[in-house]
Amino acid sequence: MATLQVDTLSFHFQPSIGAQKYDESNHYQMVWRLHGKMAMDVVAQRMGGTPDPLWLIEAKDFRVITQEPEASNLRGLAQTVAAKAVDTLEGLSDAAANAANAAEKEFASRATSAANTRIVLHLEPHVGQHTKLFPRSFSGGVLQKLKQLVQNVDPKPLVLNIADTPRAGVPWTVS
Repeated sequence: MATLQVDTLSFHFQPSIGAQKYDESNHYQMVWRLHGKMAMDVVAQRMGGTPDPLWLIEAKDFRVITQEPEASNLRGLAQTVAAKAVDTLEGLSDAAANAANAAEKEFASRATSAANTRIVLHLEPHVGQHTKLFPRSFSGGVLQKLKQLVQNVDPKPLVLNIADTPRAGVPWTVS
């Protein structure tokens, strides 16, 4: 079982799932980021057989706030995730053709062959008092906007948290 650490969250993937921290990949860091492109935190896919679906995962943990979050992580969170998803898909396509690292090139080639792409925002909510920054319906509002923005890539994006993940039917758990 592969485990990836994204900030304070640990993603534990089923054995049949290959996952990489896309935003830390060599191709993204050395090429794609320099073109001003953004990246999802994790790209995951089934290894062996058909890679469907391709999972693009962005993680945000607002349980403990040490400084005021950037506007792109609050009011513009759905827009940021949508832009990261598009940039990541373009980056994977570029990596499939041009990555210098053979493992990254192979992973990207498999990813681009997936017929379905799923977009997941893993959003741990703020546990303190609800405020203008974190209203009570923050996750629901983000999901509604995300559905509008990514409907051509994934008509049913997910906004999950640790408690919801086991019931969502995704091939990973989070702790």
